Amino acid sequence: MKPFLKLFKWISQYLLWPIPGYPPKTYSHQARLLPMKNLGTSDRLVRVIIAEACVIAAFFWAKGDLQLLLVLAAAVMMIPVIKGSCGLYEILGWNSCEIVKRKDKNIKTAFVVAALLLAVVGSFASAVLTKNIFLEDLGQVDEAYTLALASTGQGETGNATAQQERLERAFAAFQDKYSQYRPLTVKYDANFTAQMNNLSEAIAGSKEDMLQGNLTSAHEELKKMGPIIEKMQDR
Repeated sequence: MKPFLKLFKWISQYLLWPIPGYPPKTYSHQARLLPMKNLGTSDRLVRVIIAEACVIAAFFWAKGDLQLLLVLAAAVMMIPVIKGSCGLYEILGWNSCEIVKRKDKNIKTAFVVAALLLAVVGSFASAVLTKNIFLEDLGQVDEAYTLALASTGQGETGNATAQQERLERAFAAFQDKYSQYRPLTVKYDANFTAQMNNLSEAIAGSKEDMLQGNLTSAHEELKKMGPIIEKMQDR
């Protein structure tokens, strides 16, 4: 019953105002417009840490719609922190201010340090990890490229065709992953799109030459990929 009474109180405070004659004159205008604070220090700092985690995930790891959802989630978490009150808490009759007093500096300091560590360490670790993952994925393309280049240079048609198909699959998976998702290591690289297009053109050109039975031309076309991959690996 208590949550329903709280819900009615919330509706009367924020939806019925300013109907003439309501609320009663014993309540001040300012008191009705300003919700009472019901978020304690620890509660607010926990929400800050969660919001930070969402922002880090959105910036370093997510792509497309998921990135937007994480940013919105961070904003939703931060609004009650800034206001000092939570509408859901008010409806349910919760008040975390009573759980941890603001004068408890030890807990406050611990949460502040945790928030700073998350921002610094989390961002650094995410940058390093996403870069390593990117280089590993690129390494798979490089491995397939090396085998395809060697097979066309040896003039073995059957093996060259098989290695060409393997290269196409490896690059297609790499291109599909990084066409929308951009880790920090390439997020601000103005040459990345052009490099991807050049790799795609070289693979397409070598395939066409191979279908015509000209392994020498296919080999020369594939050689164009080498310097591009080296530049992409030099990060």
